[in-house]
Amino acid sequence: MTRTRVRTTAALAAGLLAGSLPAADSARQAGTGAPRFVLVENGRPASTIAIPPDADPGTRRAAVILKDAVQRMSGAVLAVFEKDRPGGAGEVAIGFGADRIPAPLATARLVEDGFLVATSGRNLYIRSGGDKGAVYGVVHLLERHFGCRRFSPTVAVFPRRETLTLGPVHDIDKPVNEIRIVNGDFSKDADLRDWLRLDVTDDVFGRGYYVHTFNKLVPWEKYFAAHPEYYSWMNGRRLKDQLCLSHPDVLKIAIAALAAEIAAQPDRQVWSVSQNDNFSYCQCPDCRKAIEEEGSPAGPIIRFVNQVAARFPHKIISTLAYQYSRRAPTLVRPAANVQVMLCTIELNRSLPIEEDPSSRQFLQDIVDWGKISRNLYLWDYTVNFNHHVSPFPNLHVLQPNIRFFVRNGARQHFQQSNTGTGHEFSELKHYLLARLLWNPDADVEAVTTEFLDGYFGAAGPWIAKYIAGLREALGRSGAGLDIYEPPAGHADGYLSDDRVASYNRWFERAEAAAEADPAVLERVKTARLPLQYATLEIGKRDLFGPRGFYREAGERFAPRPEMTRLLENFFQVCSRNGVRTLNESGLTPAQYYAAARRFIDVQVEGNKAFRKPVAADPPPSQTYSRGNLAILTDGVRGAHDFRVQWLGWEGPDFDLVLDLGASAPASEVSVSTLWDARSWILHPRSVACLVSTDGARYQEIQTVRVEGDQRAEEVTRTFTFNWAMPGIRFIKLRVEGTKTLPDWHPSAGGTSWVFVDEIVAR
Repeated sequence: MTRTRVRTTAALAAGLLAGSLPAADSARQAGTGAPRFVLVENGRPASTIAIPPDADPGTRRAAVILKDAVQRMSGAVLAVFEKDRPGGAGEVAIGFGADRIPAPLATARLVEDGFLVATSGRNLYIRSGGDKGAVYGVVHLLERHFGCRRFSPTVAVFPRRETLTLGPVHDIDKPVNEIRIVNGDFSKDADLRDWLRLDVTDDVFGRGYYVHTFNKLVPWEKYFAAHPEYYSWMNGRRLKDQLCLSHPDVLKIAIAALAAEIAAQPDRQVWSVSQNDNFSYCQCPDCRKAIEEEGSPAGPIIRFVNQVAARFPHKIISTLAYQYSRRAPTLVRPAANVQVMLCTIELNRSLPIEEDPSSRQFLQDIVDWGKISRNLYLWDYTVNFNHHVSPFPNLHVLQPNIRFFVRNGARQHFQQSNTGTGHEFSELKHYLLARLLWNPDADVEAVTTEFLDGYFGAAGPWIAKYIAGLREALGRSGAGLDIYEPPAGHADGYLSDDRVASYNRWFERAEAAAEADPAVLERVKTARLPLQYATLEIGKRDLFGPRGFYREAGERFAPRPEMTRLLENFFQVCSRNGVRTLNESGLTPAQYYAAARRFIDVQVEGNKAFRKPVAADPPPSQTYSRGNLAILTDGVRGAHDFRVQWLGWEGPDFDLVLDLGASAPASEVSVSTLWDARSWILHPRSVACLVSTDGARYQEIQTVRVEGDQRAEEVTRTFTFNWAMPGIRFIKLRVEGTKTLPDWHPSAGGTSWVFVDEIVAR
């Protein structure tokens, strides 16, 4: 993404960017002296818009987009007429069939969403290949020939011109991919979605039937008590998590439920019959036999889905090849009306899939699925789910991965991205993915430059330098990119202290370049949020170290004012610019700010528990914070991320025993727990406090219970206990877990976690 020259917003407005030609240049390219088509002359309408009386919604929408854009550029308002066939002179004819337009234009072969934009005589014709072809034809006209752009829901360019003319034009285009979805907040904006030629799931799938539908079809709440045999057998017991796909009644119930849904939404073509979002697939003897025969848990799934598909031959039945079911079966073939939704969730994001040795199994999986299915739907992940607002330099892998998917037969795409205000380069990533889904061979450098100059103005070159710097540093580090990892994991790589210092210098230059335009300056400040977030997160991991929030001097800790100012600035920029969430779990900037303030409020002075030993029975999982019990009394309280400064227990009740080392005048103890339902983490059912002078005989002080079903909870809870007895040495905290996820949870019945951090005694 090196920039060969600097382009400005003014250049964009003049239509000088890649893929756009000013009207005069277009006429000259077609031949000097060739007739022009005039839309507007000297601010007055010189043409009209014609559509058929029976125009479909796409055609009517295309006419609205063209009329609006012409008015924005010139101030002129073009009239829209309904006509049986275009005629006369000076018409923009949109959406007419091949039998009602000049013969030379009628012969072009168009596919769905494809279009023809052509002048003939003194008229301009926009012909649709179906669905939104007319919309995309109008957008193509405005982008290529008049320099218009929509970069985000709030940022668009409509160059001001009093005269709008075209020379001879004959443009035909079509999408490489049939379905093009970039999931996220930005795709909810209909204008941006149309300009970027994107779909949403509701355009295609039955409402409520996109993925993870087993429980919709055969809800355990309705059937499990009376018929546990309908559900998965694992480790000697029946679980609510998945269906038993070999049970004949399950098939009958699923087909009946789906038939009712299809009857209620007869216009919907694609319906998901797919596994729930957990790993508890059935291993009863019949299901196990099918798995062994097929060499994959996908075997019983495809066998089951094929039977469903046979009952609905005029619909597409979609199912997942995801996590445990990603490997293709060896015997059964998906039926012609079965869509296989292949997912890349496990893969590294720092290298293109084809170049990454750790992706070898996926390379084989996509080849194997391609051999047995002509209906592959690719679900890719381009986001750090736990840290949407954090540097995640994966822009360079987007094009090679999409090309790879297409070469292997995937022409339907769902890109799960971080498209929300404030998320790391979310506007750019959304824009770039959209261009690549339409044309995987698009010029990435040109598209990126076009966006940066149009969105960031004079600051664009410095933002480009930052993007290139991130990529270079990641490459030098040799590290992978995981879609759940904290930024502190790269504190010695592309987020090292010296690299972050360089990035900040470039952002200082970017802010200086944008100073004259307050709107652009806020965009630059918003683009800087991920760098600030990473600095804060690394500072929390290194709280008392050189990059932390405190300087340690003996037993006293002095706060670093620059880190406190950074936290305040981060929160203010988020608030000013409407940043709603910071991660997939919906963590808000206000929640993050409060948790960070809590985190950096070190519990040292007056804390009798500081750096005192804690025993746990049973011990915590080694997966999180390495199970190191010392973090429970290191003076630092965990914030929102369970991977940082928290200890976790999966399922069991457990005891924590704090040894103050000697009899101490402590009269209060507190302990904190975490809630992150998407990660299966709930607050405990209760916490009890017991105290002892000798570690053998304990006196119970109090039990605090968590009421309600925990459907909506604060990110952290603090349990506090007080007593009036002198000379306490041992404090026991008896934690009762929730054990299983409640009925409202998507993975109801699965094992829940309890996460605990800082014990403070005063």
